[in-house]
Amino acid sequence: MRHYFFFFCFVAQMAFGQVLFPYLQNPAPNSMIVNWKTASNNETTVIYGNSPNNLNVTVTGTTNIFSDTGYNNNYYYHTAKITNLQPNTKYYYKIRTGASESAVYNFRTLPLPGQAATPNGKIRFLIMGDNQIKAEPRYDSLTLSAFKKLKQKFGAMADPSDNIALTFMVGDQVDVGTLDHYENVHFKKNTKLSPYMPIQTTVGNHETYGSLGMNSYYAHFYIDEIKYKNISSGNENYYAQQAGNVLFISLSSEHTGSAQQTWLQQILNEANNDSTVDWIISLSHRPYQAEQYVGDISAWVRNNAVPLLTTSDKYLMHVGAHHHLYHRGQLKNTPNYQIISGGTAWDQYWGMSNEQDFDDVQKTLTDWTYQIVEVDVQNGKVDVECYSIGGIYTKKNNELIDSFHRYKNQPKPSKPSITNTFPGSVTLPLTLNGSPFSSSNGELLNTTQFMISKTADFSVIEKEVYRDFENWFGKDGNGNPDKTKNLNEGVDITKVTLAANSIPNGTYYVKVRYRDRNLEWSEWSDVKQFVITGSVVSNPTFVLDKNEYMQNEPITATFTGGPGNQQDWVGIYKKGQIPVTSTSQGYIYTNGQTAGTVTFPNGLSNKGQYFAGFFANGGYTEITPRKSFYVGPKVQLQATADTYPVGGTVTINFTNGPNLVKDWIGIYKMGQTPGTTNSIQWSYVTTSSGTLNFTGLPKGYYYAQYLLEDGYNGIGDKVFFKVGDIVTELWINKPVYTLGENITASWTDSPGIIKDWLGIYPQNIQTPDDNFISYTYFDGVTQGTKTIQGTAVPASPGNYYMVMFTNDSYTEVSNRVQFQVTSTLGVEEAKSTEKNVVLYPNPTKPGEPTFIKSDYPIEKIELVSASGELLYVSKNINNQRFSLVNENLPKGVYFVKVHSRKLFTLKLIIQ
Repeated sequence: MRHYFFFFCFVAQMAFGQVLFPYLQNPAPNSMIVNWKTASNNETTVIYGNSPNNLNVTVTGTTNIFSDTGYNNNYYYHTAKITNLQPNTKYYYKIRTGASESAVYNFRTLPLPGQAATPNGKIRFLIMGDNQIKAEPRYDSLTLSAFKKLKQKFGAMADPSDNIALTFMVGDQVDVGTLDHYENVHFKKNTKLSPYMPIQTTVGNHETYGSLGMNSYYAHFYIDEIKYKNISSGNENYYAQQAGNVLFISLSSEHTGSAQQTWLQQILNEANNDSTVDWIISLSHRPYQAEQYVGDISAWVRNNAVPLLTTSDKYLMHVGAHHHLYHRGQLKNTPNYQIISGGTAWDQYWGMSNEQDFDDVQKTLTDWTYQIVEVDVQNGKVDVECYSIGGIYTKKNNELIDSFHRYKNQPKPSKPSITNTFPGSVTLPLTLNGSPFSSSNGELLNTTQFMISKTADFSVIEKEVYRDFENWFGKDGNGNPDKTKNLNEGVDITKVTLAANSIPNGTYYVKVRYRDRNLEWSEWSDVKQFVITGSVVSNPTFVLDKNEYMQNEPITATFTGGPGNQQDWVGIYKKGQIPVTSTSQGYIYTNGQTAGTVTFPNGLSNKGQYFAGFFANGGYTEITPRKSFYVGPKVQLQATADTYPVGGTVTINFTNGPNLVKDWIGIYKMGQTPGTTNSIQWSYVTTSSGTLNFTGLPKGYYYAQYLLEDGYNGIGDKVFFKVGDIVTELWINKPVYTLGENITASWTDSPGIIKDWLGIYPQNIQTPDDNFISYTYFDGVTQGTKTIQGTAVPASPGNYYMVMFTNDSYTEVSNRVQFQVTSTLGVEEAKSTEKNVVLYPNPTKPGEPTFIKSDYPIEKIELVSASGELLYVSKNINNQRFSLVNENLPKGVYFVKVHSRKLFTLKLIIQ
């Protein structure tokens, strides 16, 4: 069960007056910023000193008074910057506003660049993210657990400031950018840590939502003061900050573009030449990879930022969040980790989304976690530990669920070998055997990579097998949504079995390499050749490395399964030319290879559409289908707005077009494909740059694309826009439901974003926020149907509405559909509902959660057997919601006693 003691104590203190809790940010070797919020009085005073009994220096600061729609209290935000401090020094302090004074806390300034923070040469950091949830004590439970772990690891008498230099929180610290959420989610839930350790934040998507959006983020934090080597981003969306010998680069996955890319390159250039920086850690809210809600990552981080960072040998890892779980993976070819530190926000378990097992993710665990990063400054070592408190189904007590490390200047593993002795030919199945793993420094095996090629130079890969010694993915064998299965348990990853008919007949080459748990790769093994017979006959393949080329850019074609004639050849022709009667634009013989690559190093100088063909034995018999491609400048499209009114004019600007005869720009609805669906509107272009206007588009989500020569070959990137504010048509299968009945929702023209979602609200909530009955994702399907069932349907009779939101926000994109839920409860349960206490689902099953919802704060929960035996009690809840996991209860009848305004007794059936 959850612990509520700390949360209750905080509320109890608030009842007796204005309690002050400081919030530290922007640590530096010589300064610290202290913030706090009050409901009255603009005095901002910090009193500090080198001893708790000698606070002899007073600093005054400034007070800003904020206002927000729907926030009915006063909001005084106090800021005091303490300067002229000594590096790596502990200070004691308290804050004062009027007659209210805080307790005495302490903080430690950062060490000088490149130096350690502790006497034994270490500097440590805490990483966590995704607060979001206001009503339930999730994140405050996590921060309390982190506080306890620090005491356990470093001594009960030690202060957090003695051992942790700062905390990084990786976005979505609020559910919406409102004063209410900054006060009651981010600040209140961090009061166990924030007086001792400065907290640095990364912009998440939820910071951009709400009545104030990013303006509230800008108002509460002072990121514009942070610089590295006197380089500032010029905004508060992204920044770089050095602590000891570590450079943190906080990226914004919500404000991507060339400006951030240019700034990142400047930061990296300086860091590479900075002898005080040994390690670089990048952070962004949306992650590098994700095995749940597949595709809900930052393409900019994955394709632009991280590849740039990996060019530095100081780069350690990328930290993301957004997904409410923990995951760790490694980049394949560079010694870099990528993790998700997803905090405790909205439930995310196996079976709730589209899922895919990726090679570059070693484990995905649906736990609420935080990480302690320990840097050994003197010895070039980093150790990371990940601790879990479990989740809604299974509670864990600060359990260590992962640890990993990166040590500099360590030897590589020994070069492995393929130990098979191949006869003249072999038939499948075939097991390829790697030699035992060996390392001179005692490191263990983490990863193996087998490469099987049709060519001796490995230019044509037939099969790659990349495996970690563990692969935690998907529900465990019992189908528990919060327990992950190790798919590689008992698997010897030094061996690969090729199943019957898994590769076609032919000659192959194989090599293997091993990676240790310090992310060091061995050398590749020596290559061995083998011949497969008795398998399937090869179907020849032919592909180009791209389908759009700049003029004079090299063009590379890859072929497999060729006849193997000396004069098999690859030729290039203009679109419309007939090879038998036309002269090619260029050709290359394959010289008897059945598989390989050919490259036209100078490409083509004339813009236009072309095709490449794979031809047999000096003739014109085409072995495979042709591959079409385009040569010319990269066209750029731009819509003048993201949203246009119905009946308005959509303006599309285009630049750098090839301006071939009858090139055109087409407007299509989201999900439609040119050539298989008629465009909604279209227009020819007659210049390389210009503007086209499209009027009269009905409401919907659209894209524009540049297409070539009156055909359907699109080039360049699509540009997306929408027409109308509320565009999605949403309907449900009936207007009235009985309690517990499934609801079927259908829609057309949704935005098509993976975290679009359906929310159900009581009709008395006119402005949607986190007070929903339920939320349901539907994998970003633009037109479809979803069944809402189980705990997602309303648990009490009443009037409700359903509406669609886009991109994990509270931005409505559909009409609201109203419906009613009527009661079919028995007499006893009906009485409980009338008393404003609801127990659901009921009946339930062993091991599944039961939820209790009350209109008034719950003080205590008691679970009693049918014979009257007290089985469980939880006190000091002080919340209107509570979850009870029936983990060890056999089937039968139980009673739940809910102490709220009065005692309510509800019957619980487990069947």
